[in-house]
Amino acid sequence: MSDSMLQTLNQAEYNISNGLDNVASVSDSLLANQDIVDYLSGTNEPAFEQYWHFQALEKLVTSAERNRGIHRFRLFVDPKLTYSREGVRFFSLEDLDRGASWYRDMTSRNGVNIWRGTYRQSYLGEPDADVVSAVRMLHDPLHYKTIIGVLSVDSKADDIRAILNRVSLSPSQEVFVVDSDRRLVSHPDEERFGKPADLTVGQMELLAESPEGIFQDDQGTYSFLFRRIPGTDWTIVAKLPTSELSGKSVVLTKISAVLLLGIGSIVFIFFLVLAFAAAAESLSKRIREMIRSLKAEGSAHFDGSLPKPKGDLRQLESAISRMVRTVHDLTAESYLSKLHERDAQLKALQAQIDPHFLYNTLDSMNWMAIRRGAGEISDLIEALSTYFRLSLNKGRDVVTLAEELQLIRSYMHIHNTRDDGGIEMVYDIEESLLACRLPKLTLQPIVENAVLHGIHRKRPKRGTIAISTRVEGAWLLIGIEDDGVGMPPERLERLLVPPPPGEFAESYGLFNVNERLRLFSRDNGAGVTLTSEPGRGTKALLKIKISPH
Repeated sequence: MSDSMLQTLNQAEYNISNGLDNVASVSDSLLANQDIVDYLSGTNEPAFEQYWHFQALEKLVTSAERNRGIHRFRLFVDPKLTYSREGVRFFSLEDLDRGASWYRDMTSRNGVNIWRGTYRQSYLGEPDADVVSAVRMLHDPLHYKTIIGVLSVDSKADDIRAILNRVSLSPSQEVFVVDSDRRLVSHPDEERFGKPADLTVGQMELLAESPEGIFQDDQGTYSFLFRRIPGTDWTIVAKLPTSELSGKSVVLTKISAVLLLGIGSIVFIFFLVLAFAAAAESLSKRIREMIRSLKAEGSAHFDGSLPKPKGDLRQLESAISRMVRTVHDLTAESYLSKLHERDAQLKALQAQIDPHFLYNTLDSMNWMAIRRGAGEISDLIEALSTYFRLSLNKGRDVVTLAEELQLIRSYMHIHNTRDDGGIEMVYDIEESLLACRLPKLTLQPIVENAVLHGIHRKRPKRGTIAISTRVEGAWLLIGIEDDGVGMPPERLERLLVPPPPGEFAESYGLFNVNERLRLFSRDNGAGVTLTSEPGRGTKALLKIKISPH
């Protein structure tokens, strides 16, 4: 009975933890935004610059508030910032109660999220609300001891209470959440939010001893089931009259007796069947021999050479022989039918993927953006349209170097539009080589690796990717070099080796490009050569046999 009820509490804990994890993830994503740190550190910037920062921060915070389970973001910032008295989402660090226990706990965690229990919070222009908050300190990365802000992500306490209200253990249950200071985080009676729980010091010690369990009060009148919520100092507690638990146990005992009687009946029937099988053994001997012959020799045993059927079993053998041949023929026909059906389905699916529909849709979106004066969106849609057109390329697997470079330009235009132009592209291309042929999507996977695994791992995410070409004899050599974080030699060796079956491939794109270049050039001398040095960047050299037009 206790295990069953604890499973119910586990489900409630899982639902609450999911909501808290979602809030913490949004907080982490804001903290990871370098712009927020730069804005909050700009106390020496002129007022108009700070106002621009305020507008950008407000957009980021307002967008983050749309996430599930989040009621309001509040940022406590340096009082020197002009928007520190905004009063809706931005406040001064001086407004914080530095003597509160949650503040001391937050400073001791040094930037890690902590959960502040239920309290009453006032909002400008909105009704007061009971909330719980994920709070954390924000440090200046260049002067880590300097606190540039405190982020508070507020969620309504009613969200937790709604989850607890769905817990059904007994008619007289009392399910609540309590923190380590014996304060109620949630309770069926919202008037008790933030007030002390009806638990003794000894009972609080029992809650702290293990993640979950059950105990009774000193008189045995009430039973307490509890389950701790990971990542917090909160515990879900269910207080139930012990008499109701005993009554349910009696019901379960009766159910167990009925189940035991049913199992006994099944066992009796089982032995009855065994007895019947033993009596029928002599009658089924020839049938078993026939089945063994079928398993050993299949339909070849029944090739029509059997004597004229005599008796029921001989007739059965003859019928089975005809059945096996018929099943064999039908299986072959079914297999061919399935192949034709699958081929037809593939052709139907391919017919549905009409590139012209995609291009026309993107073109319509582009003109809509131009009519509304959204130039950046128009440029991005046009680059995306070019990228898809070059990627699909009317089904051709071989393209020119000029087409492949145009694909790279579209890809990097989209990428730099999203990341504020953090990557500079440098091209050193001999014009006479633009007509050279190479497999489609040869350069893009390598440029993508340079962006994601090279430059994006730098701080800040700024860098340069250089693409150059030259000819050596019958070979076209293409160099792609970045100034990213680089990699050690042992990791470099693994990038062009196929992963063992069932294991994760760190960079399957490079291995794929290397193999396709060898197949295209029909020469094992073709392929990709990688050189890298940690902290200095990575260079990929592509060697492709020049083919006639």
